[in-house]
Order: sequence, then C-alpha cells, then structure tokens
Amino acid sequence: MNQIRLNKTPQIEKVLSFLKNKYHLLSEAEIIKVALSEKYLKEAAAIEKEEKLKKAYASLMKEGKKIGDRMLAEKGLKREDVTEQQFYDLFLDDHKHKA
Repeated sequence: MNQIRLNKTPQIEKVLSFLKNKYHLLSEAEIIKVALSEKYLKEAAAIEKEEKLKKAYASLMKEGKKIGDRMLAEKGLKREDVTEQQFYDLFLDDHKHKA
C-alpha cells in the first residue's frame, strides 16, 4: 500500500480539527480519504457538466447554421454569397416584418 506523508501545518491542523468535530468516529487518515473523495467527485461532476455544455453548444451551432441556410435558401441566396453583416441584416429585416 502506498503512503502519503503530510506535514501538519497550522492550517491543516485547523481543518482536521474542524472535520474531527464533524466526523468524530473517523480517524485523521479516514477524514483525509473522505475529503479527497469528495473533492474528486466535485471536480469530475464539474468536468462532466462542462462537456455537456460544450456538446449542447455545438449542437445549437449546427442547428443554427441549418436554420440560417434554410432562411437564405428561401431568399434564393447561399451562405457563400453574403457577408455576416448582410446575413444579420436579412434576419433582422425579416424579424421586424413578422413582429
């Protein structure tokens, strides 16, 4: 079994003291294991959430391009034939007329 040495600084003593009061049945080693496990789970959940957001963003961008291409096709235009500003102007003009 691998071991980790930890120098007990006043900060670490303070944290361990606090956690001993909260988890009085656990040893210092067990408290450290629990704390590390909780930290790992929190970090893993954050990474998973970030990955889901990235996938959702990519999906929205893909769908947005499809909608934009469909809108341009209705006007007889292609994406390559208009600038980004012209595209936005077309979109805003359409939106103003529908509102």
